[in-house]
Amino acid sequence: MRRLRVLGLWLSLSSVALPAAGAEGSLPKPPAAADRKLPELPTPPTVELKRPEATELAEVDALLGRIVGDAATDRDGAVRELLEVEPRHVSAIRFRLGAIAEGADKEAMKRLLLKVRRELLGKKDDDESDKPSRGVDYLAGLVEAAEPKSEAWRNLVTVLALSRMLESIGTVDAVRGLVDVYARFGEFLRITTQNALTRLGDKAVPALIEAERHPAEKISKWAVRQLDMLGKRIPSETVQTQDQAVLADVLRAYGRTRNPDAVRIVVSFVSSERAQIREAARQAVALLGEVGTWQLRDTYENVVGKKPPRDWSWERTARELFAEFDRLRVAQVGKLFEEGKAARDAGDLEKMRDRFDRLLAHDPNFEGRAELAAGYVAFAKASQDKSREAAVAALRRAERLDPTLQDVPSLRLTLEAESLEERGIADSTLLERAIEQDPQNSRAKSALARFERGEPKRSESTRYVAAGSILALALAAIAYLLLRKPKAEPPLASEAAAEPKD
Repeated sequence: MRRLRVLGLWLSLSSVALPAAGAEGSLPKPPAAADRKLPELPTPPTVELKRPEATELAEVDALLGRIVGDAATDRDGAVRELLEVEPRHVSAIRFRLGAIAEGADKEAMKRLLLKVRRELLGKKDDDESDKPSRGVDYLAGLVEAAEPKSEAWRNLVTVLALSRMLESIGTVDAVRGLVDVYARFGEFLRITTQNALTRLGDKAVPALIEAERHPAEKISKWAVRQLDMLGKRIPSETVQTQDQAVLADVLRAYGRTRNPDAVRIVVSFVSSERAQIREAARQAVALLGEVGTWQLRDTYENVVGKKPPRDWSWERTARELFAEFDRLRVAQVGKLFEEGKAARDAGDLEKMRDRFDRLLAHDPNFEGRAELAAGYVAFAKASQDKSREAAVAALRRAERLDPTLQDVPSLRLTLEAESLEERGIADSTLLERAIEQDPQNSRAKSALARFERGEPKRSESTRYVAAGSILALALAAIAYLLLRKPKAEPPLASEAAAEPKD
């Protein structure tokens, strides 16, 4: 009987525990890795040359028409205008270069350039040197000795003018056009092209990296030599640049060439604080494809702490890695924002500015831009008398973050005018613009009235320096008078006569 009661009690407890377990099992589970939304791989910009607009082609043709025209004044003016072309003209410039390359007599162009080269350099051969050089201005020599009736002269001047336009623009698309000049016209324009690339410096690097995979072996080897002469032979050297646009183009160039030696460098930038570089590195990863598989897996393991599943493709690994980096960046941005707000509430505006600066480096498109702008304005107002340069920089950042702020431009113009005033420059235009922006700006009104009275305000430091200089000169004069030794006086005539003679 006791056994039956024990069995019944056990069954009762089991019936109570089972629903509880079922209820616990029915709780929502965290989403599996496969259910999470992963960031898509970014689409890299195309390298295909778009067809130029009719207006752009007409503008380029008009400039070329004047540079090969009969009037010397038109030619000289057109040469100067070559430096005024814009990046939107690149397609038209390269289109025109292609048209000339298809139909020009390149041998006649070569003979003419050799003739000009001999006259300018005193050299008889075309094989000058592969060393970097600033180069001789052959275009100026040809324009000076103009032959408008000669087709070879017109074609050569046109090609050199188009090359100068591309050099002046200096974008990666423009530099690709310069590489095409050598590829399509041959050896007689190699030196002039090399000189242009040398003058461009870092801006020439991305297109030369792409040219390392040029279908013509001669061009690919030439590109390798040019990179070597620029000191940019290996990936770790090419990314050493202060130009963020160039760095972004370098990363994409490595993606397009699918260079396995550059994979580690490219992947190291996918979590960059700068959005432009981060996006370019991720585009490069998309271009690398399977070439970057193992580096992506190693980086994922280093970041997450575990190896990615074996069945993940390179694309899945890349998207998972990007998602993890984005999660860490968002967490860091949130932390910096909270630290900045806490510093502002505590009155430590210098620390607040530091945190907000670092936040914007991580996420330039942060959602709480208005609150950041208000913090920068508070910092500027607190430091406007102690450090005008820091205050002006903060106000400029506030303007970019929140263009709706009404009094910020007025205050910035006022502080800029005061900074010039301390250097002895009374720029009333800045103050007038400040008052137009904010008619209630009493600081600008006071400064403008001072300018009109001809009473420039000197800073305290300037007055202290002037007073110190005067005091130093006075002390130096007193010391000179006290320490100067008196000259020995000559003996009187009576005393000299009283002295006994030998």
